[in-house]
Amino acid sequence: MIQKRKARKYTARHQQALKYFGELYRVERSIEATDSAHRLEERRRSRPVADALHQWLLQQRQKVPDGSATAKAID
Repeated sequence: MIQKRKARKYTARHQQALKYFGELYRVERSIEATDSAHRLEERRRSRPVADALHQWLLQQRQKVPDGSATAKAID
C-alpha cells in the first residue's frame, strides 16, 4: 500500500521566508552564465532583498523560543 504524503501547511512565516529566498535564487539563476561584472551589478541590485531578509530574520528570531529548531536555523 502506498502512503500518501500529507500536504504541508506553511505558516505566514514560512511563506515570507520562501518569498525572500526565492527572489534571491531567481537572481542567481538568471546570472549564472554571465560575466563577473554583470553578476556583481545584479547582486548589488538585489542587495535590498538580502537586507530585507536579514532584518526580517532578526525580527523573527525575537519571536521564537531559544533552543527551538527555528531559532537554531536563524542563529
